[in-house]
Amino acid sequence: MSKKYLFNTKNFYETFFIDNNKRDLIVIVPGGGYDHCSDLEASNVASKFNEYGYHAVVLKYRETLDKYPFPQKLLAYTIDIMKKSEYVNKVFTIGFSAGGHLVLSNACYYNEYGYNSRPDGLILCYPVISAKDGIAHKGSFKSLLMNDINDEMLDHMSLEKHIPSDLPPVFLWHCFTDESVPVTNSIVLLNALKEKNIKTECHIFSEGVHGMSLSDESTGIKDNRKENPYVARWFLMCIEWLKRNF
Repeated sequence: MSKKYLFNTKNFYETFFIDNNKRDLIVIVPGGGYDHCSDLEASNVASKFNEYGYHAVVLKYRETLDKYPFPQKLLAYTIDIMKKSEYVNKVFTIGFSAGGHLVLSNACYYNEYGYNSRPDGLILCYPVISAKDGIAHKGSFKSLLMNDINDEMLDHMSLEKHIPSDLPPVFLWHCFTDESVPVTNSIVLLNALKEKNIKTECHIFSEGVHGMSLSDESTGIKDNRKENPYVARWFLMCIEWLKRNF
């Protein structure tokens, strides 16, 4: 494991490479409402992907609370570096909650952030998607946009409106009873992906709170509601999706 600090800031990525063999890699982007990065969606997820033969990187993008598009530039840079690594084959991004918004916004607008690298596939876990009233997780947009929060920027950040026709394939999951980021975010995204004919797999679990992460003991350590073997099945579904499609 090693840390690389980015752009002379306290933000960094930490690598979890299995060995010196060339492997596919997962860039892990934790949630946290664009206010912080959740530790329950970070190194534990990296270790889990390592078990299945993937190198991993965890991006800590809110060590400094810079407004949009700085977090997106941090991710774009990280993807670019990983794409150029001699130890990396394909690069996939996984984002949880607000991290899902970061992952998808990067894939939608990647050429706006100074780097032309793009992930080969996206994994979105109970993502923040829309800034529309009644759907939005308003705290995420307030923390991301700060004093630039206005109708134009909210429209720009409502990602269901801006899905490109060449978006990489998507794996998407959410819990129907999510009390923080409504499942409607994933539903409007799924409709938008269908309209653009983006190759997508979606799983909506009937019960579960927000922030389920791996839904195992690593997630339930602070809240036992987040340890749920039924929801935990998403991870092996994701591994199967990766193996079948790439």
